[in-house]
Amino acid sequence: MLPVVQVGPLVLQTPGLILILGVWVALTAVDSFAKKNRMDANLISNLVLLMLAAGIIGARLSYAAANLQAFSGNWRSILSLTPTMLDPIGGLAAGLITGLIYGQRKHLNLWTTLDTLTPGLAIFMVFSGLADLASGEGLGVVTDLPWGITLWGEKRHPAQIYSIISALAIAAVFYWQQRKFPRSSGTLFLTWLSLTAFMRILLEPFRADGVVWAGGIRSAQIAALIILAAALILLGKRLRPIQSSNTESPDGISAGGEG
Repeated sequence: MLPVVQVGPLVLQTPGLILILGVWVALTAVDSFAKKNRMDANLISNLVLLMLAAGIIGARLSYAAANLQAFSGNWRSILSLTPTMLDPIGGLAAGLITGLIYGQRKHLNLWTTLDTLTPGLAIFMVFSGLADLASGEGLGVVTDLPWGITLWGEKRHPAQIYSIISALAIAAVFYWQQRKFPRSSGTLFLTWLSLTAFMRILLEPFRADGVVWAGGIRSAQIAALIILAAALILLGKRLRPIQSSNTESPDGISAGGEG
C-alpha cells in the first residue's frame, strides 16, 4: 500500500497518479486501434475525453448527493481531487449518457465505436486494480493462506492483485481475439464485457468491502450476472452473421441446401 508519494514539498496521491497514467495509456491504445481500423481517431479521442470529464463530474456530484453531511459547511471540498470521493455508478451513468449524445450527433456507429474503445477499457481496468492496491481500497477478506497480505492490521486475500491478474488475462484474450478471428462489429466489446463480468462474479467473494444480502448473496455478483447474461445474448446475435457466412459454399449456396 502506497497512498502518497512525496516529491520535495509536494505530497501526491499515488492512486490518482496511477489512474491518470492509466487514462493516458488507454487513450494511446484506443487511438492506435482507431487508426488501424480506419476510424477517425480525433472523433474517438474527443468522445473518450468528453465521457471521462462527464464521468468524473457525475461521480463527484453523485457522491456528494449521497453524502451531504460530509460536505456540510465545506462545500468547496467537492472540488477536491480525492479519488475515493467518487461514485462509480453515477460516473458511469453520466459518461454513458454523454457518449451516447455525442455519438448520435457525430453519426458514430455504436458497435464499431464500442469495439474501438475496448482496448482502452481493458488496459484501464489493470490500472484501476493498481490504484486500489496503492490506496488499500477493494481489500480482501481475512485469510491464513501463505500468499495473504497484511492490510489494516490483518492478513487478507490480495483481492486487488487478483483483479489485476484477471484484467491482464482479459486484455491478453482481447488482443489474441482481434488478431486471430473474423468478427462482426460489437463482438470484441461484448467478449470483453462478458469476461469482465464473469471474473467479477468469481472474485467478489474474496472482497471484504462488498454489500452482502441475506443468504450470503452479494449485490455486485447479481449486477455482474445480469450484465453477463445480457452480454452473452447480444454476443450470440452479433456472431450470427459470421456463422451464416461461414456455412456458405464458394458458389454462394448454403451448406444445408439450395436455400
